[in-house]
Parts: sequence; structure tokens; C-alpha cells
Amino acid sequence: MNKDSCPNFEKGCSAPLCPLDEGSREHGIWYPDEEICSRKDFQSLDWIRKQKAIVKAKSPFDKYFTPAMIQAISQVRKGILGINPDQPLEKARETERKWIAGKKSGRVIAEQNQKASRVVAKKRANLILATSTSHQAIGGKNGI
Repeated sequence: MNKDSCPNFEKGCSAPLCPLDEGSREHGIWYPDEEICSRKDFQSLDWIRKQKAIVKAKSPFDKYFTPAMIQAISQVRKGILGINPDQPLEKARETERKWIAGKKSGRVIAEQNQKASRVVAKKRANLILATSTSHQAIGGKNGI
């Protein structure tokens, strides 16, 4: 079967990754703001479910995913990033290879998850402030 024989294709489907188009499954790219296959009998495909999860995770629209990258994702997390399209083709292939290797090793790709944690101290009602004890006599008792 090919993409032209799909009933959704005749209705104006413009999904760049099509389950019926072998070329798009092997060499295609997909941006999170582009259409996802809406044919009912393909909704259970793993990579289509991952595409929907990437959109839901609010991945930036200016970075793309390849079918190999989508297949390598085990769990879609908020802030997941694709590949920057503003690089030479040879570098993009190397970036894709590193991206997939990082996913398979369990490394988090999202830049948002790489920020340093910040510890915030909380005030507690039962703590005595140093300024309130500085006027006390030796031994910690007030002369009142």
C-alpha cells in the first residue's frame, strides 16, 4: 500500500510521517507543530502515540524528530527536544546518532531537566532568631 491509497490522503492529510509511506518512515522528519496520522486503524502504533505525547509535552516547534528518534524514546517527558534544523546534513546525522544513543543509555535529553536545583530554606515558627537571644544574660535567661 502507499500513501495515495489512504482515504485520509484524499481528504487532505498532510502528515509528514505516514504509516503507509515507507520513504517517510525511513527518511522523513517531523516537527511537533505538524500533522500526525489520524487514520483510526493506525492510532495504536507506538510511534504515533509518542508523537502525540511529544506535542502534549510542549516540545519546541523549531526542532524536529526523525522516525528513528521517535522509536528510541521510551518515555516522553516534558521539555523533550528534537534536533536543530540549522546545521549541515552530515552534522545532523551525527547529532541524531548521539541523540538516539543518549536515549538508549537513559540520559535525559531535555535542557530544562539539566538546570541546577535550588534549595529554598523555610522559616519555622519554633525557631528562636539570633537577634531575640542576643540581649539575654549569660545562661540564656532574661533578667525580667
